Amino acid sequence: MTLVASDVRRSGEPLVAGARPPRSAPSRPAAARRGASRPAGGWLLGSGLYSMTLGYGSPRSFFAVAPDSWPGDTAIGQRLILGEYLARGIAGAVMPESDDPPWRREGAPVLWLEALNGFSWLRDLRDCGDPSAALLAARLVDDWSNREWRWSPLAWRRDVLAERIVSWIRHYDWLATAADPGFGSRFVFALARQRAHLRRTLRGGLVGHEAVAAFKALIFADLAFLRDGKRFEKSLDQTLSRLARFVKRYVLHDGVVAERAPHLQLAVLRHLIDVRTALASAERRAPAELVAAIDRMAPLLRFFRHGDGGLALFNGAWEGDRTLVDLVLARSGSGDGPPMMALVSGFQRLSAGTSLVIADAGSPPGRGMDGIAHAGTLSFEMSAAHERLIVNCGTHPGAPREWRHFMRYSAAHSTAIVDDTNSTEITDHGSLEYRAGNVVVDRADSDGAQWLDMMHDGYRSLYGIIHRRRLWLSPDGGDLRGEDTFAGYEGRAVTVPDRRFIVRFHLHPSVKATLAQSGQAVLMRLPSGRGWRLRASGAGIGLAESIYLGEEGRVRRTEQIVLVGQVPAEGTTVKWALTRMEG
Repeated sequence: MTLVASDVRRSGEPLVAGARPPRSAPSRPAAARRGASRPAGGWLLGSGLYSMTLGYGSPRSFFAVAPDSWPGDTAIGQRLILGEYLARGIAGAVMPESDDPPWRREGAPVLWLEALNGFSWLRDLRDCGDPSAALLAARLVDDWSNREWRWSPLAWRRDVLAERIVSWIRHYDWLATAADPGFGSRFVFALARQRAHLRRTLRGGLVGHEAVAAFKALIFADLAFLRDGKRFEKSLDQTLSRLARFVKRYVLHDGVVAERAPHLQLAVLRHLIDVRTALASAERRAPAELVAAIDRMAPLLRFFRHGDGGLALFNGAWEGDRTLVDLVLARSGSGDGPPMMALVSGFQRLSAGTSLVIADAGSPPGRGMDGIAHAGTLSFEMSAAHERLIVNCGTHPGAPREWRHFMRYSAAHSTAIVDDTNSTEITDHGSLEYRAGNVVVDRADSDGAQWLDMMHDGYRSLYGIIHRRRLWLSPDGGDLRGEDTFAGYEGRAVTVPDRRFIVRFHLHPSVKATLAQSGQAVLMRLPSGRGWRLRASGAGIGLAESIYLGEEGRVRRTEQIVLVGQVPAEGTTVKWALTRMEG
């Protein structure tokens, strides 16, 4: 049986490693999707009349909030000096006052335009070491202000707007060193208009990490204009109160963000640290709820790190920038180590010797937090020292759109699937339905060994099947054993028997795998030369192609180990052992 990335199933779409398309669900109108054309009322927002209302009562004074202290990418900055911006692996010309303005260039990829209009590249220019960088940056800020003074769907979208406001404010001092004397007044006027629109958009519903970023931007703007009148003082107090209430709900009691995504754990923690720093620069105390959220989140960011320092690949995450993770943790002020479990979100961590296992033993995110969530219930990843061995396929923002979609499938995770069907439905508009909602986990330690006993009901409604996974890690970390059981609910017979199951172990691209022992085992060699062997009983064993998107800007071919069999009416159990090979 061959399972490759080009398999096709009933929808005619290319599938990842043999996964069936999501169960059908009614689709919402296209305008409801992220990145769609202008929303209802967009004609009014883009009108000259609305633009006039943004400039009403603009402040006249400006206080530079704490300067940006996050490191920039010097290579990107140097390319910008030469007139080219590289983002998400896409390069495009950027020249101020040119006949081809880049801000909403026809045909340019949306991801590139988002990054360009967000202005986070100001730190790249700042750190590139070129004396002309500040002047170029000021000219580009002026160019944007002159061309984009009216609302447009992408450049003024809430997340892009929030990122731009923060970037502008934190780089004002640097920009002003090279700009002409009138730059300050132009800058304040353009910034105040953007703040006014952002504040209006915050009256609507706010969810997830984007809400934290939007609150942060408004807090930065209010701090910057604080000396101009009581209205900014009142707005600041209101926004801080809203942020405090939001993070108290959004950051779960165990410290994991509600989307259950390691890359968002990093991003949100960084946002909250920035807010705390900005308030301190204005000699103001951060809300207790914000400080408590930072203290809860930092140990859980450490929880999601593998031995190589990168992040585990759950729910849309990629490995990330190790240096940035180190810096965020250092600035959090928390020295607490990673816990062994996250009780509310359901993640579990087994660690012994040089081996580390991180498992997703929780329910998928709820409504509103599930836009990028993956159907990876009971999947796990494993690293040995600084090398990754078993992984999920992961994803990153610059990956092709179709790959980002397919990486959400259960088949793109190191877990078991039944009948090529996702354990949680991913609907046409991207949210989750029919979740593997009843996820149960039990943990035990015995003589230095660690046990995990997990179960979910994602296949119960379709096939009457409950998936149970047990993991056991030896005291020295050299032996990981597992059992995957497919059985009826509460001892009953499987209602739709003879469904095919596949237990998948996706391998990191650096791992070299070969079938051995007449096809009864798989030998794996890591770059260091260390070896591991996987044996199994109760299923056929084989190797198949896979894809790895865990490194930003790359799509890498890799392999996966597959254990394949049928589920009879009485159920079945697959046993497997992953053992370190000495010598």
